[in-house]
Amino acid sequence: MKSKKIKLHYIIFFTVLILFLFLLILWNWNFSQKDQEVIWGVTFSKLQAEELGLDWVQVYGTMIDEMNFKTIRLPIYWPDVERQPGKYDFSSYGWMVEKAAEKNIEVMPVLGRRVPRWPECHVPEIYKSLSEKDIQEKIFNLITAEVKYFKKFDNIKKWQVDNEPFADFFGECPLGDNELVKKEISIVKELDNRPVVITESGELSLWTKGAKISDILGVSMYRQTWNKQWGWFNYPLPPAYYWLKSKIVQLRTNVDKVINTELQVEPWARNRHKKDEVVKEPTLKDMQLFDQLYSMDINQVKKNVSFARKVGFVENYLWGVEWWYWIGQKYDHWEFWQYGETIK
Repeated sequence: MKSKKIKLHYIIFFTVLILFLFLLILWNWNFSQKDQEVIWGVTFSKLQAEELGLDWVQVYGTMIDEMNFKTIRLPIYWPDVERQPGKYDFSSYGWMVEKAAEKNIEVMPVLGRRVPRWPECHVPEIYKSLSEKDIQEKIFNLITAEVKYFKKFDNIKKWQVDNEPFADFFGECPLGDNELVKKEISIVKELDNRPVVITESGELSLWTKGAKISDILGVSMYRQTWNKQWGWFNYPLPPAYYWLKSKIVQLRTNVDKVINTELQVEPWARNRHKKDEVVKEPTLKDMQLFDQLYSMDINQVKKNVSFARKVGFVENYLWGVEWWYWIGQKYDHWEFWQYGETIK
């Protein structure tokens, strides 16, 4: 009897050990496929380029001439395109889509009020005094005008509606409204049959809300962040976290695929403030160079790109190309831009 108990203990021990080793291997596994073509793209923010004091036309033109990106995620900033009520001017963004088409680059416009870059929700001054209900009516008009204008471009293959619309923990925005997002999606689908992308925080969300209402789910991939409570923080999440999560949401919803819409290749902005100084939202432009390179030097950029490859998503959009150009121009750190030229 004692012998049988000892054997049972050995069986349990080795079973647990094998399971642990299997999970350890899976946790650090490279999920990319050798024959899988990875589509590398970039988010280009006209707003971010301007806030860094750059000529956005020069940065954009240089980027598409020198980089090998196959697709561009292009936020359309509402205050940029509707300066007078009901009068839309999409010419700057139309030019960018046309220039991309000349290089056989696809474009994914980001539509609506909530689009990438702080404060996340971008509303024209002419509408800021309106009630939320009235602003939502203006949003519906905006999205209608956006789709009607941009659907003529053949190199637009999909639309992104809002950016992380359920991320209530970030940005200066009203609380996420599922019905509002559904209405926005319905407007797009009534006007055009190209797929709709909804994005979620890759690290701080279950992904299910966005996956349930989208054709394609986009998720962010951040590795180094900073906040005043913790200071610098490196996410300990392995590639398996994103890969397994994508498989789970695809099983639980009808989403066609999961893509990486925001791969961090710029520092998380932080400022150092003196006592009693008025604290403003941190920007890269005001951040000390030491802190920028401490958070994101060229080796870290390469590690983040390698990490994304291991996750195995077929489509990845880099986040921070405007900073690459700015840090090269201001501090002669062109190693980031030069590395970007090799990604394909």
